[in-house]
Amino acid sequence: MNKMTVVSVCMAACSVAFAQGRDDFMRQQAYAEMQRVSGQVDVLQSNLGELQNRVGRLEGGGDARALRQEIDALKASVAEIRREMRNMHGEIVRELSAKFAVMLKTVTPPAPPPPPKPQKPSYTGPCKEYVVESGDTLSVIAEAFGTTVPKLREMNNLKSDTLRIGQKLLVPKK
Repeated sequence: MNKMTVVSVCMAACSVAFAQGRDDFMRQQAYAEMQRVSGQVDVLQSNLGELQNRVGRLEGGGDARALRQEIDALKASVAEIRREMRNMHGEIVRELSAKFAVMLKTVTPPAPPPPPKPQKPSYTGPCKEYVVESGDTLSVIAEAFGTTVPKLREMNNLKSDTLRIGQKLLVPKK
């Protein structure tokens, strides 16, 4: 491997390690946020339990005036809990949205490696371009232009003998 390839591989590995560390941090932040929200839900459930106890006491009887006051207090408590839930929901959505926006801004994919530079043909003699037609093989083309298959491979930097119709090849001039 050349030095540029080693440097590219090292940079890619560092980018992956950095991204993994950032992902771990973001997971920790999300976990902490979920713990906070879970605590808020626990408080709301406790309030709901308290309301259910109060309703149970109301159902047990009592004077009309005391019942009316308790019902009004319950309605006010329910309205307050609903307001708190809406506020918490909006707050949670805003906080998570902001955190995700920051996370998305910091996540940058590693730069792709530069494309390989095309190799120059090693053949320097007079040549011309030939377009591969149906039925052509390297051996047929080599015979037609008075050369060999290895020479055609070398002239065109071919790794295999596979040809495509319409492919352009350099061949020696006759």
